[in-house]
Amino acid sequence: MEVMAQRSYWRTCGLALSLMIFVSWATPVAAQDAVRKFTVVNVLYEGSKMFLPSVLAVSQGDTVSVTVINNIPGDPPNHGFAIPAFDVETVVNHGEKKTVEFTADKAGIFDIRCQLHPAHVHGQLIVED
Repeated sequence: MEVMAQRSYWRTCGLALSLMIFVSWATPVAAQDAVRKFTVVNVLYEGSKMFLPSVLAVSQGDTVSVTVINNIPGDPPNHGFAIPAFDVETVVNHGEKKTVEFTADKAGIFDIRCQLHPAHVHGQLIVED
């Protein structure tokens, strides 16, 4: 039983380390030209489709650049990425990446979703004033 507990402990540590690396990799980078850049990956995890990271935070007035990667295998082969409040909408095929850019010109909490499959994937854009 002790060996199983140790394995579970090390798996948990490995998952925590992986998440810390991913969060630091997905943290926005402020470039010299004041563009907030993110990479969002659409994944399938234990039967659930999700955006990673699922929450993006910027300041009002920021130019936001989001590179979206569709990493969900199978059918359908494409998924959307939309932020309706900012008229952002694109479709990304499996294995592709696309970049969208917009100005976060209003403060609030806004829905990020797959416009092709509204029940599947959601996230949030937080724009601080």
